[in-house]
Formats: sequence, structure tokens, C-alpha cells
Amino acid sequence: GRQQQQQQQYQQQGYDFQAEEDRNGVRFSWNEWPSSKIDAERAVVPLGALYTPLKRLENMPILEYEPIRCKNPNCQAILNPWCQVDVRSKLWSCPFCLTRNQFPPHYADNITEHNLPAELIPQHTTIEYQLPHREAGPPVFLFVVDVAVPEKELESLKDTLLQSLGFLPDEALVGLITFGSMVNVHELGFSEASRSYVFRGNKDIPSDRIHALLGLPPANRQGNQPQQGAAPGAERFLLPVSECPLVLDSILGDLTRDPWPVSQGERPKRCTGVALSVAVGMLEKLWNRRGARIMMFIGGPPTVGPGAVAKLGRDTALRSHTDLQKGRADLYEKALQHYNALAQRCVTSC
Repeated sequence: GRQQQQQQQYQQQGYDFQAEEDRNGVRFSWNEWPSSKIDAERAVVPLGALYTPLKRLENMPILEYEPIRCKNPNCQAILNPWCQVDVRSKLWSCPFCLTRNQFPPHYADNITEHNLPAELIPQHTTIEYQLPHREAGPPVFLFVVDVAVPEKELESLKDTLLQSLGFLPDEALVGLITFGSMVNVHELGFSEASRSYVFRGNKDIPSDRIHALLGLPPANRQGNQPQQGAAPGAERFLLPVSECPLVLDSILGDLTRDPWPVSQGERPKRCTGVALSVAVGMLEKLWNRRGARIMMFIGGPPTVGPGAVAKLGRDTALRSHTDLQKGRADLYEKALQHYNALAQRCVTSC
């Protein structure tokens, strides 16, 4: 297609896209920006990027100090190779908001055209900060599994989930949520039997209500934000990888396709938006301001509850990019608001 032609053209000019993807873990749907609004509207595939967090990169610099941020409170971008630097006046310009920033003294005293800090070296387009005086704690992987799928697909997914445990860090914690027409939060720490908490999938549930239904202690009366790290009750829903295989094998072995009947001519009831909301609400309470990843395994479009993007009846076709651009997707705006609100909650808690 056109993108392949672009890549061939750039490669002839000496630009190696594969090397850039390997170096930064990012891939764009198009390799150049549209030059006008007409060009953007003519693009069949929207402009977007796929980014791989925590990608293992060879020779990636690790900086053991705090990043230098833009002073604009609405920006806070980090010093990077695309910033314009004035070594004489010891200033750098943010490429996002164009704010001019003063280098801190320990930078200003040593920076020259031939002596740049690691953040400004052109080859260091991806770096990692190891922040001092901060403990990251074990990472959390919360599996959110769609069971409104054919039995064969579900069996294959269950095998894959069990195999994936061998690739996670030994100190990692794992949790499990399943969903179809309802949302089930599995209590992995209850060893006597398989126990789960069921949430209705047709309406959103406030965070404090999720915490109460899961039996988690309420916030303090002063209304302060939860403290960093694990909260009381985390051990009920998040287990170390070393303790997970037997528990997950037992739960997944009993896991079957969503029993809710699917009428002829209808799509399965799939409450993806509520399942994601419950997952975010759990981590807000159990693992606030710590590293966590919600890993969703979805077999089709959300059809019920907040975040639905398709109607149950198969006589209504799924919306296309053209429908989105021309405002013909009647579920789009509400779904967008729902997922944007969840994203903002995640950002606030990180």
C-alpha cells in the first residue's frame, strides 16, 4: 500500500524504519503528517501510534536523578533531544508549548555545544529514569478476560494465560476479572474454594461502591487520597506469581463461556466498559500510585452498559471511521466520555 511505498522511498534515502521501531518501541500508522485538513480527511486509516511500554531496549541510558520538566504547569514535558537549546543563555525551549525554561545550576555550569546531558543527545530518544528515594514495589498485572466468546477461543486463551505466568517477574502480583453480561472479580486469596464478586454489567458503579461491595475498608474520614502502595485487602485479590499457578489453574479450569443466552440475530452481551471501570476502581484502592497494568482480552465489541460501541441487534452494522467522522455513530460520544474518564482516573492514580 501507500505506507509500504513511503517506507521504500525513505529507505532509499537512508532512513531505517525498522531500526527506529526497535530503538523506541513505537510504530505509526503513517510515516508522515498530513500537510492539510483535506489530506487528513482522505486518509483511510487515521493517524495513530502504537507504543510498547517497558520494551526491553539494548544500551538504553538509565539516569539516576529526577527529570527536568517544563515550567508550564499545563505542559510538564521532559527535557528531550527535540528541545531547542541556547547554551549561551542557558535556556531550553519546550517543543510542545514553546515555553522557554532556565536550566538548573548543575546543568548550566557544565553544558556546552560539545558537552550535552544525556537527555539532549540525539541518539537518546528513549531513556529511563531511576528515581532516587522511591521504591517502585512489585508490578501488578490484572487480567480482564472476556468470556462471551466461543468455547474454543476461551480454551486457547486459558492455556495462554497460564503460560504467560512464566514470563512475568518473580515478584509480580496477579489478579483476575472475567466478564460477559456480568463482571466477576475473583478472590484469588481464598484458598478453600473459588469465590468471586459479581457486578451488574448494564450500569456504571462508583469507585466507593466497588470498594464496599468487595469488602475493602472505606477511606478515612478526612477524605485524603489513599497512600502509596498496597492497601489492606490487597492480598485477597492480588497474589504473587509464585503462588498463582495452582490457584489460577483451578479457577480457569472451571471457567466456561458466559451462560447468558444469545438470541438469534443478536450479538453477545459484553460489558467491557463496566469491567474496565471495576478494574480501575480496584487498583485505585488496592495499588494506588504504584506500577500496574490492566491487560484486557476482548473477543468482540462492547454491546451493553457504559462504553458500548455496538447495538445488540446484528441488523445494525458496526460503525466505520467514516461514520465517526460524519457523526453517524450514535454510541460514540457516550463511549468516548466513559473511556476518557477512566483514562483520567488512571493518570490521577499513577
